[in-house]
Amino acid sequence: MEIHTEIEINASADAVWKVLTDFASYGSWNPVITKIEGSPSVGGSVSFSLKAAPMVELPIPSCEVLVASGRELRWRGPSIPVLDLVLSGEHYFIIQEAGEKKVRFVHGEHFSGFAAKALEPLLQQRITESYSTMNRALKDRCEG
Repeated sequence: MEIHTEIEINASADAVWKVLTDFASYGSWNPVITKIEGSPSVGGSVSFSLKAAPMVELPIPSCEVLVASGRELRWRGPSIPVLDLVLSGEHYFIIQEAGEKKVRFVHGEHFSGFAAKALEPLLQQRITESYSTMNRALKDRCEG
């Protein structure tokens, strides 16, 4: 199952990267990933909390950072061996230059595991909406 969202942001790639990797500030602007801990560096790990519903925070344990290049942040997890067989995701954020002080922000996730296909009808729309909500919040933060 693949989730793919995009938004144009009127800010430099460096400005977007700075907001995206300022994990300590997520609680003040991000309505989806409300808390994140760890380091955006290759080989490091991140743990975070997702707003799954108005009154539900879903903790996501340690995810391995695969790419942290200044233009792409990508992690895979959670790092629980048995869970990987059931459902695992590779979450990505890509910042593409789209003009002077303008970027295309690509945000998505590739899900694998035997439950991914079974859950696709239930999760596809909800996750796409959630990622689009985060994209708009990032745009507001970067442009504001």
